[in-house]
Amino acid sequence: RTITFFSYKGGAGRSLAVANAALYLAQLGFKVAVLDLDLEAPGLVYKFSKAEDGAPIDVNLGIVDYLFSVAIEGKRPSCFSDYAIVVPLSDDGKTNITLIPAGKAPSAVYWEKLCRLNWHELFYAPDAKGVEIFLDLKARIQEEFQPDFLLIDSRTGISEMGGVATTIMADAVVCILLNNRENMEGTRAVLRSLRRSSQKSGISFIIALSRVP
Repeated sequence: RTITFFSYKGGAGRSLAVANAALYLAQLGFKVAVLDLDLEAPGLVYKFSKAEDGAPIDVNLGIVDYLFSVAIEGKRPSCFSDYAIVVPLSDDGKTNITLIPAGKAPSAVYWEKLCRLNWHELFYAPDAKGVEIFLDLKARIQEEFQPDFLLIDSRTGISEMGGVATTIMADAVVCILLNNRENMEGTRAVLRSLRRSSQKSGISFIIALSRVP
Protein backbone atom coordinates (compact mmCIF):
# COMPACT_ATOMS: atom_id res chain seq x y z
CA ARG A 1 0.00 0.00 0.00
CA THR A 2 1.45 3.36 -1.06
CA ILE A 3 0.63 6.37 1.10
CA THR A 4 1.68 9.86 0.01
CA PHE A 5 2.03 12.66 2.53
CA PHE A 6 1.22 16.07 1.01
CA SER A 7 0.96 19.63 2.27
CA TYR A 8 -0.03 22.69 0.28
CA LYS A 9 2.42 24.86 2.26
CA GLY A 10 5.69 24.07 3.98
CA GLY A 11 6.11 24.06 7.75
CA ALA A 12 3.16 21.78 8.43
CA GLY A 13 5.34 18.92 9.71
CA ARG A 14 4.86 16.66 6.68
CA SER A 15 8.35 15.10 6.63
CA LEU A 16 8.25 14.51 10.37
CA ALA A 17 4.87 12.80 9.97
CA VAL A 18 6.32 10.54 7.26
CA ALA A 19 9.26 9.57 9.48
CA ASN A 20 7.05 8.94 12.54
CA ALA A 21 4.59 6.86 10.51
CA ALA A 22 7.46 4.79 9.10
CA LEU A 23 8.94 4.20 12.56
CA TYR A 24 5.57 3.27 14.02
CA LEU A 25 4.73 0.80 11.23
CA ALA A 26 8.20 -0.77 11.38
CA GLN A 27 7.90 -1.24 15.14
CA LEU A 28 4.60 -3.04 14.55
CA GLY A 29 6.48 -5.52 12.38
CA PHE A 30 5.64 -4.21 8.90
CA LYS A 31 8.25 -3.87 6.15
CA VAL A 32 8.42 -0.19 5.27
CA ALA A 33 10.02 1.69 2.39
CA VAL A 34 10.18 5.48 2.32
CA LEU A 35 10.67 7.57 -0.80
CA ASP A 36 11.75 11.23 -0.58
CA LEU A 37 10.20 13.11 -3.52
CA ASP A 38 10.57 16.53 -1.92
CA LEU A 39 13.47 17.05 -4.30
CA GLU A 40 13.98 20.79 -3.82
CA ALA A 41 14.17 20.53 -0.03
CA PRO A 42 14.81 16.89 0.96
CA GLY A 43 14.94 16.25 4.69
CA LEU A 44 14.32 12.60 5.50
CA VAL A 45 18.06 11.89 5.82
CA TYR A 46 17.95 14.21 8.83
CA LYS A 47 14.74 12.77 10.28
CA PHE A 48 16.10 9.21 10.32
CA SER A 49 19.60 10.13 11.51
CA LYS A 50 20.78 8.91 14.90
CA ALA A 51 23.81 11.20 14.98
CA GLU A 52 24.08 13.14 18.23
CA ASP A 53 25.06 16.31 16.37
CA GLY A 54 22.07 16.03 14.01
CA ALA A 55 24.20 15.24 10.94
CA PRO A 56 22.25 13.57 8.12
CA ILE A 57 22.62 9.96 7.04
CA ASP A 58 25.44 9.68 4.52
CA VAL A 59 24.11 9.35 0.96
CA ASN A 60 25.88 8.38 -2.24
CA LEU A 61 22.96 7.96 -4.63
CA GLY A 62 19.25 8.72 -4.54
CA ILE A 63 16.12 9.04 -6.63
CA VAL A 64 17.42 12.09 -8.52
CA ASP A 65 20.42 10.04 -9.68
CA TYR A 66 18.08 7.23 -10.74
CA LEU A 67 15.76 9.57 -12.68
CA PHE A 68 18.74 11.26 -14.31
CA SER A 69 20.06 7.90 -15.47
CA VAL A 70 16.69 6.83 -16.90
CA ALA A 71 15.38 10.12 -18.32
CA ILE A 72 18.58 11.89 -19.42
CA GLU A 73 21.08 9.12 -20.10
CA GLY A 74 18.52 6.59 -21.30
CA LYS A 75 19.88 3.86 -19.01
CA ARG A 76 17.71 1.75 -16.70
CA PRO A 77 19.95 0.71 -13.78
CA SER A 78 20.04 -3.03 -13.27
CA CYS A 79 19.99 -2.83 -9.47
CA PHE A 80 17.69 -0.38 -7.75
CA SER A 81 19.03 -1.18 -4.28
CA ASP A 82 22.07 0.99 -5.09
CA TYR A 83 19.77 3.99 -4.66
CA ALA A 84 18.44 2.96 -1.26
CA ILE A 85 19.71 2.97 2.33
CA VAL A 86 18.81 0.50 5.07
CA VAL A 87 18.02 2.37 8.30
CA PRO A 88 18.38 -0.10 11.22
CA LEU A 89 15.97 0.38 14.12
CA SER A 90 17.10 -2.51 16.31
CA ASP A 91 20.52 -3.72 17.36
CA ASP A 92 19.95 -7.13 15.77
CA GLY A 93 19.18 -5.49 12.42
CA LYS A 94 15.88 -7.35 12.05
CA THR A 95 13.76 -4.23 12.29
CA ASN A 96 14.61 -1.61 9.71
CA ILE A 97 13.32 0.86 7.17
CA THR A 98 14.40 1.09 3.53
CA LEU A 99 14.97 4.75 2.72
CA ILE A 100 15.19 5.94 -0.86
CA PRO A 101 16.63 9.44 -0.40
CA ALA A 102 16.45 12.30 -2.86
CA GLY A 103 20.20 12.12 -3.36
CA LYS A 104 23.41 13.69 -2.10
CA ALA A 105 21.88 17.11 -1.46
CA PRO A 106 22.95 19.87 -1.20
CA SER A 107 25.99 18.99 -3.33
CA ALA A 108 26.62 20.76 -6.64
CA VAL A 109 26.31 17.47 -8.55
CA TYR A 110 22.86 16.90 -7.04
CA TRP A 111 21.56 20.33 -8.05
CA GLU A 112 23.03 19.99 -11.53
CA LYS A 113 21.23 16.70 -12.12
CA LEU A 114 17.99 18.01 -10.66
CA CYS A 115 18.09 21.12 -12.85
CA ARG A 116 18.61 19.02 -15.98
CA LEU A 117 15.45 17.00 -15.36
CA ASN A 118 12.81 18.60 -17.59
CA TRP A 119 9.50 17.75 -15.91
CA HIS A 120 7.38 19.35 -18.64
CA GLU A 121 9.09 17.27 -21.29
CA LEU A 122 8.78 14.13 -19.17
CA PHE A 123 5.01 14.48 -18.79
CA TYR A 124 3.69 16.67 -21.60
CA ALA A 125 5.90 16.04 -24.66
CA PRO A 126 4.34 14.06 -27.55
CA ASP A 127 6.41 11.00 -26.61
CA ALA A 128 6.35 11.68 -22.86
CA LYS A 129 7.53 8.75 -20.74
CA GLY A 130 7.16 10.24 -17.25
CA VAL A 131 4.14 8.18 -16.20
CA GLU A 132 5.79 5.01 -17.49
CA ILE A 133 9.02 5.80 -15.61
CA PHE A 134 7.27 6.33 -12.28
CA LEU A 135 5.00 3.31 -12.61
CA ASP A 136 8.12 1.26 -13.32
CA LEU A 137 9.81 2.85 -10.30
CA LYS A 138 6.93 1.80 -8.04
CA ALA A 139 7.04 -1.72 -9.47
CA ARG A 140 10.81 -1.96 -8.87
CA ILE A 141 10.43 -0.89 -5.25
CA GLN A 142 7.79 -3.57 -4.75
CA GLU A 143 9.84 -6.23 -6.52
CA GLU A 144 13.21 -5.57 -4.88
CA PHE A 145 12.15 -4.58 -1.34
CA GLN A 146 8.66 -6.14 -1.03
CA PRO A 147 7.44 -3.60 1.53
CA ASP A 148 4.05 -3.78 3.20
CA PHE A 149 3.95 0.01 3.00
CA LEU A 150 5.61 2.56 0.73
CA LEU A 151 5.48 6.04 2.26
CA ILE A 152 6.16 9.03 0.00
CA ASP A 153 7.20 12.50 1.14
CA SER A 154 5.76 14.76 -1.57
CA ARG A 155 6.77 18.23 -2.61
CA THR A 156 4.56 21.07 -1.35
CA GLY A 157 2.24 23.12 -3.55
CA ILE A 158 1.14 22.39 -7.09
CA SER A 159 3.87 20.77 -9.20
CA GLU A 160 4.59 17.86 -11.51
CA MET A 161 6.28 15.90 -8.72
CA GLY A 162 3.38 16.57 -6.38
CA GLY A 163 1.05 15.23 -9.07
CA VAL A 164 3.17 12.11 -9.52
CA ALA A 165 3.23 11.41 -5.80
CA THR A 166 -0.47 12.04 -5.20
CA THR A 167 -2.01 10.45 -8.31
CA ILE A 168 0.28 8.14 -10.29
CA MET A 169 1.89 6.38 -7.31
CA ALA A 170 -0.56 6.75 -4.42
CA ASP A 171 -3.22 4.43 -3.02
CA ALA A 172 -3.97 6.96 -0.29
CA VAL A 173 -3.03 10.60 0.31
CA VAL A 174 -2.58 12.18 3.73
CA CYS A 175 -3.08 15.95 3.40
CA ILE A 176 -1.48 17.83 6.28
CA LEU A 177 -2.45 21.45 6.75
CA LEU A 178 -2.10 24.26 9.24
CA ASN A 179 -5.13 25.92 10.76
CA ASN A 180 -5.20 29.13 8.72
CA ARG A 181 -7.11 30.40 5.70
CA GLU A 182 -4.18 30.21 3.25
CA ASN A 183 -3.63 26.51 4.01
CA MET A 184 -7.35 25.71 4.05
CA GLU A 185 -8.17 27.32 0.72
CA GLY A 186 -5.07 25.99 -1.04
CA THR A 187 -5.60 22.46 0.24
CA ARG A 188 -9.29 22.57 -0.71
CA ALA A 189 -8.41 23.52 -4.30
CA VAL A 190 -5.80 20.76 -4.55
CA LEU A 191 -8.16 18.13 -3.12
CA ARG A 192 -10.90 19.03 -5.58
CA SER A 193 -8.46 18.53 -8.44
CA LEU A 194 -7.11 15.28 -7.00
CA ARG A 195 -10.56 13.84 -6.45
CA ARG A 196 -11.56 14.55 -10.04
CA SER A 197 -8.41 12.84 -11.36
CA SER A 198 -8.64 9.90 -8.94
CA GLN A 199 -12.29 8.91 -9.34
CA LYS A 200 -11.36 5.87 -11.43
CA SER A 201 -8.29 4.87 -9.42
CA GLY A 202 -9.97 4.74 -6.00
CA ILE A 203 -7.40 6.83 -4.13
CA SER A 204 -8.53 7.61 -0.59
CA PHE A 205 -7.83 10.89 1.22
CA ILE A 206 -7.11 11.66 4.86
CA ILE A 207 -7.09 15.24 6.17
CA ALA A 208 -4.81 15.91 9.13
CA LEU A 209 -4.82 19.25 10.90
CA SER A 210 -1.33 20.06 12.19
CA ARG A 211 -0.28 22.06 15.23
CA VAL A 212 -3.69 22.03 16.90
CA PRO A 213 -3.59 24.34 19.98
